[in-house]
Amino acid sequence: MKREVCKFFSGSFAALAYAHAAYAVATSRGMIDEPVFLGRRWGVGYMWTEAVVYSAVSVALGYAGWGNRTMRRQDESPASPAAEQPSTAEPQLVTR
Repeated sequence: MKREVCKFFSGSFAALAYAHAAYAVATSRGMIDEPVFLGRRWGVGYMWTEAVVYSAVSVALGYAGWGNRTMRRQDESPASPAAEQPSTAEPQLVTR
């Protein structure tokens, strides 16, 4: 995936993690009932598990999107285009 796509999905999974954590807190405080889906009650533990999984996916995608991709050694300095071109201030000797 491209870096921009990883950044986008990182934010999306972070939002999912936040929503599941908020839902788990609201359920544990008794503000809302446990959800019933496919005939089964999904407890607070499942919500926290989903929040942790979504957080881990978000961190992994964030690292892929914002991580340092350069593999240049630190003792080497990058070559600038100005260093490769001859200076016009000094006369150039042409040999044949």
